[in-house]
Formats: sequence, C-alpha cells, structure tokens
Amino acid sequence: MSERWKFQLKNGLIWGFIVPFIMAAFDLSELSFKDAFLSKENLFRTLYFVLAGIFIVGYSNWKKKIKRENSVELSHDNPVNK
Repeated sequence: MSERWKFQLKNGLIWGFIVPFIMAAFDLSELSFKDAFLSKENLFRTLYFVLAGIFIVGYSNWKKKIKRENSVELSHDNPVNK
C-alpha cells in the first residue's frame, strides 16, 4: 500500500469515527444509548463519514502535507530567509 493511502486511511478513519460519535453523543439528550449509537441510521451515518473521511478529508490533508513539505524545501532558497 502506498504512503498516500496509509496516510489517508489513518486520517480519514480517525475523522470518520470521531464526528459521528460526537453527533450521536448530542443525540443522547433525546434518545437512549442504544438508539443513539447502535441504530441503523447511526451506523450508516458512521459509514458515510468514514468514507468521506478517507476520500475527502484524507486526500485534502495529504495535499496539505505535500505542500508543506515542498514549501520547507523551497524556503531555503528564499532570499527573505537569508
């Protein structure tokens, strides 16, 4: 597996599980624990967020990482830094 996909999976899975967990925690004021966390609706929502996390959030974070690494390499040639 390429370095990019490892990075995207790591970032996307973390984001994809945290966001629906927080949303379900807010639902606890209106629903039972079972309905808030273990319902089909919440499981599908978690699946959607995990997929969006891997493909959208992970990819955008990868692009930011590459840009940040490239800008560090280019900053040494910048006359402002001398």
